[in-house]
Amino acid sequence: MQLRRLMIFLTICIVGLVIAALGMYHSWQDFKSGGIWGLLTSKGHYSMVDGTSETVMLDHKAERIIAVGPNAADLVSELAGDSVVASTEAPYQVTNTVKQRVAPNVNAIAALKPDIVIIEDANGSTELVRPLRDKGIKVALLRAPETVKDVEDQTRNVGRLLGRKDKAESLIGTMMNYIRDTESLRFARRDEPKKTVAVYNQNGLYGKSKTLVADMLTYVVVENAAIKSGVRLTDYGTKADLIKADPDVIIVPMDTRAPDYNRDAVYASYYNDPALANLKAIKNKKIAIVSNESMLAKTYHVGRGIYSMAQVVYER
Repeated sequence: MQLRRLMIFLTICIVGLVIAALGMYHSWQDFKSGGIWGLLTSKGHYSMVDGTSETVMLDHKAERIIAVGPNAADLVSELAGDSVVASTEAPYQVTNTVKQRVAPNVNAIAALKPDIVIIEDANGSTELVRPLRDKGIKVALLRAPETVKDVEDQTRNVGRLLGRKDKAESLIGTMMNYIRDTESLRFARRDEPKKTVAVYNQNGLYGKSKTLVADMLTYVVVENAAIKSGVRLTDYGTKADLIKADPDVIIVPMDTRAPDYNRDAVYASYYNDPALANLKAIKNKKIAIVSNESMLAKTYHVGRGIYSMAQVVYER
């Protein structure tokens, strides 16, 4: 009887030891994949939590980077320059260049043997994430920023992942300088009543709640025409929403470098539209074109967009 109890006791102890050993093994593997060990060995030193909530790690500074989407191309071009080997689209900023184009295709991207693929969350590109990861390729998905703080955080996180922390801080510093200049313009006109501003072009009225344009307008300290007119269910408001808001100022985002861009024709399309004739912005000749590069970018260039709007609103 005692022998039987001893055997049961020993069996329980052995099973417990095996379970403990397996737990220790997995803990050691997790420890080795990052944390202090990662910092000491450089493994996992370059990392970020991406838009899929996955921790993406590189064990070396990225030297072969592929960007999917124009804003992703902008961001990585600004951060890593010649290390961007290809992009699926031209960068939003015409001053940025990428060595070659690559089709938004898993096999085409994999053939370039990237260290990391940075994917912008737009136009169905998220469908590339899982197939690329299944091929063993490192991928970081960037969700579309809804606030200027999101832009700051995303710039910093991607800079850390790519091994360009200092460059990321420099870009953020440039953005914040524009915002400080905006605050100075506003402070000089602090006694004036708040104006209603519409960001509107052929696509419609921008700036519905929880969008980057809406947050940009808060830095200019104005009433947002899209929110004032109640735009919620669609990406853009309509001409009827614009008329309902009756803005003091209309900002028109345009691709000012397009071959067919005609500044006078754009202004005429607003001032000669009978449906808009009674708006305060039309009567007071307060229509202003601002380049897409700063108004609709989803990178640190939004700082310049904020300042450009402030210059129009506060007449500088």
